[in-house]
Amino acid sequence: MFFIVFYRLFFFITTILVGRIILLQLGMPNLWASITALGVSLFFGAIEHFIARKKPREVLTALTGLATALLVSNGLAFLVTRAEILKPVQFWVYIFANLVGLYVIGGYIYRRRDKLTFLDIFMRTSPAETLVKVVDTSALIDARILDVAKTGFLEGTLVVPRFVLRELQRIADSREHARRVKGRRGLDVLRELQKIKGIQVTIHPEDFPDLKSVDHKLLELCRTMGAKLLTVDFNLKKLAEVQGIQVLNVNQLATVLKPPITQGEEIQVKITKPGKEEGQGVGYLEDGTMVVVENAESMIGETIQCTVQAFLQTEAGRIVFARPKKTTSV
Repeated sequence: MFFIVFYRLFFFITTILVGRIILLQLGMPNLWASITALGVSLFFGAIEHFIARKKPREVLTALTGLATALLVSNGLAFLVTRAEILKPVQFWVYIFANLVGLYVIGGYIYRRRDKLTFLDIFMRTSPAETLVKVVDTSALIDARILDVAKTGFLEGTLVVPRFVLRELQRIADSREHARRVKGRRGLDVLRELQKIKGIQVTIHPEDFPDLKSVDHKLLELCRTMGAKLLTVDFNLKKLAEVQGIQVLNVNQLATVLKPPITQGEEIQVKITKPGKEEGQGVGYLEDGTMVVVENAESMIGETIQCTVQAFLQTEAGRIVFARPKKTTSV
């Protein structure tokens, strides 16, 4: 972060001084030379700031489109202005050709950037770069990420944005006991992740002050870095997928790794609440799987033996539908 600030400050001051000297040498008054040099420095600084937030492929595509459009436009303008009738307006023909070229050719190339396979030559990344994952607050609080990391199935670089750390700290300082426990657990999980060999945990300083929502900041950081998002937040997962960001969801991993339950198998479950339909009772297995049992509403608080009838796989997890076999004491 310090290097970036120093680099930008050095560029800003240097371009102002050099630009001012050049303009003074060209005969521009002192005040106007200073104002113009400042404006030019700010302009190029804004361009650098804008480019830094874009994916490398988007920047390469924009440069490719710009170069192609200028080359084609100026070539056509040169051929057209060979005609005697257009020579008096030669300058404006070039201007017009470049504007049309940038709009038509440049715009077309940028919109079709995913089809420009030759850019892949410049987009080769090392294996370490392809393993970058941005971790959100929910994944740290959930804590299962720590168990997955300890098994060796999670590798590469885990990026924890500084704004996620701030959110964890706010939760840990909450007056509500439950939220305070969650926040402290998230901070403890982060400390434990930093101790695991084979995993590099990086605290990323980028904050995106223009974005107020932590979720939107996370998505913008993933886009900027070309990274995957590690989360257990269902709504954030959907939002990320809509925007083309690859998501690693611990809930989905847990669902996939659950031992299979077959139709006709007998399971034991404690009925904890009534179901949506009349007469239904709802319970949960040890792994969190919801079990909907018919004719079990009157058995709330009891542990019963059930026979599995059917399944329903949802984004939130698996739902098992069962029928009571016999009742046992709690």
